[in-house]
Amino acid sequence: MNPALLRGVGKQMGGKLAAVTLALGQGPDSRPVITSCRIDGDFFTEPAPTSSRESEDDHGPVSRLESAICRIPLPLDPGLALKRLGRIMAEGDGQRVVGVSPWTLVTALERALPSGLVIHRHEEPDQASFQQSQPDEVECRRRWSGLKLDLIRDRPRQPAMQMAMDQALNDAVAQGQLPPTLRIWNWAAPAVILGRFQSLSREVHVERARSLGFTLVRRCTGGGTMVIQPDRAITYSLYLPLDFVKGTDLIDSYRICDYWLIRGLRMQGIQAGWQGMNDIASPRGKMGGAAQRRLPAGSRGPGGLLHHTTLSYSVDADLMAQVLNVDPAKFHDKAVNSVKSRVDPIDRQTSLTRQSLIDALLDTLPSLVSDLRISSPAPEVEQRARTLAQQRYGRGEWTAQIA
Repeated sequence: MNPALLRGVGKQMGGKLAAVTLALGQGPDSRPVITSCRIDGDFFTEPAPTSSRESEDDHGPVSRLESAICRIPLPLDPGLALKRLGRIMAEGDGQRVVGVSPWTLVTALERALPSGLVIHRHEEPDQASFQQSQPDEVECRRRWSGLKLDLIRDRPRQPAMQMAMDQALNDAVAQGQLPPTLRIWNWAAPAVILGRFQSLSREVHVERARSLGFTLVRRCTGGGTMVIQPDRAITYSLYLPLDFVKGTDLIDSYRICDYWLIRGLRMQGIQAGWQGMNDIASPRGKMGGAAQRRLPAGSRGPGGLLHHTTLSYSVDADLMAQVLNVDPAKFHDKAVNSVKSRVDPIDRQTSLTRQSLIDALLDTLPSLVSDLRISSPAPEVEQRARTLAQQRYGRGEWTAQIA
């Protein structure tokens, strides 16, 4: 049996991408078996494991799916695989994979395996699509108007430290140590930011990115890769108690969290809305994307929600195309064929400078929330972030854990 790795990709309409990388071997009866499976992609998991359980190798529900795939007999029966993976995705300890379905994974398996190891192909219409809903504005305003919100206009920091600040602040709010907080921040260096479950080599031209001056880091949330140039990006993070999105599904939680931003952009005459699961877009294309990480409530606090969003104020599309190594499957439901044609930066719609637009967006907050207080990161949070940057986000092992 050829030990070479096999790879296949699945993409759900309106959802996220998932890929499987397989190794095949021979079982006791000399028949082919799947000996290893690795899943990567721009999907999400939620809620996140508690910090005591989380490690670089602990992917929770992703690991369960990888183990289940290794137990699927060959030749692959897609119908049987759908049932087995559907059962695994419905079980577990409260953690789940979000943005992909069993159909996505089975499609990836079919594309990875040689045709002689697949019994038959399931029909394309069996896939589910993600809703393209618009949030209820009254409900959005109700949730936001009840917030007493701290606003942090943070200084530029190195990419690894920014990743660490997000985790440290989210942990503090989840444990009830800090009030709900919005942090708007800048980057001290160009960066390529990988989602939690993405493959480094499959998403980024690594050496080219480094030669162009980009720092490569991996964040603690799922989702896709971001190419950051400090003077071209607008980035903010929300750290909220879980009750802020109580009773909503995942897609609505994204829309509720970004409501202040969409409202503010529209108040500046900028056409902006929601697209797919977690993107912000104009009628011409994607303007930005968001990602979330949830910490469950427990004895130490109310639980927390990290929601962070990056917008392209302007974009060097040629540079993005040089750095990113994007699978064509990512564009199959977007009526575009490249990164360059998918992006629609904000400066196409406004004469405001980047900083003036940030100021204008923040000026809309007092009319939305019940109480807004200007704040700064607590010293103990900064110290915790420095430790996280040293032990996790600044380490090459963390960034390359899914090589």
